[in-house]
Amino acid sequence: MVDEIFLRTYSQVRQAQTKAAFEVRFNAIQRGVTERINKEIDKVNSDNPIRELEALEKSRQELTVELELARAYKFGLETNSFRFLEINSDANTAVAAADADQNSTFSAEEVAALNEAKDQLAEKIRNLLQLQFPGFSDGNMIQRIRQDADTLDTLTAVEGVLDPEGTDPVTNDNRTLIDLMTEISDRALTYSESTDILVGSVNQLIIDRNTELFDIEADATRITLVDVKKKTAEIDGIKTRASGENFESGIPFWLEP
Repeated sequence: MVDEIFLRTYSQVRQAQTKAAFEVRFNAIQRGVTERINKEIDKVNSDNPIRELEALEKSRQELTVELELARAYKFGLETNSFRFLEINSDANTAVAAADADQNSTFSAEEVAALNEAKDQLAEKIRNLLQLQFPGFSDGNMIQRIRQDADTLDTLTAVEGVLDPEGTDPVTNDNRTLIDLMTEISDRALTYSESTDILVGSVNQLIIDRNTELFDIEADATRITLVDVKKKTAEIDGIKTRASGENFESGIPFWLEP
């Protein structure tokens, strides 16, 4: 009777010890599997296309700056084109009014009006913008016409004769001034037309750079989406593989979705 009680008690103790040992071993295996899977998932998450995205961001920033400068340059050109037309018109008006009575002689009133128009013309010329942008050149138009403004400052209309065209030497500054203002008028019109052509070229540059910018943003979005999909697929694969391995070993295993 005592032997039976001892054997039963011993069996129960051994079963308890075996169960406890299994639970300890199971927990250790479970912990090890979880740690391994977490390491694999962390590695997947750390594999980012950082360099490619950084290169795209650098290009995007450079294009953004270039676009801002190009737009400012284009606005300056458009401003100059408008001012060239004003100079053309003002010079024509001043020349036409200088000898309105066509008597080849300047009166006091005509002299005052012409000198005032001359000074205003010089001021408008100096208000033209000196612009620069890589890859584009205006042929030094602004510098050239500003030299005309400096020459205007050296001339003064006076009462008296207006020499015929081609007179040499001239009697006074009247003929020289009229001829110069006529040249400025013609030059300003030509410069306005040339500036408009330049505006068109800069506008095409802006369109091209905007297209490049859109392409960069699309590439960055594509890379990000592909990376997310790739990581999701890899992590799902890790979880599926881990679940399969533990199923085959007879150890139940659960992963959080």
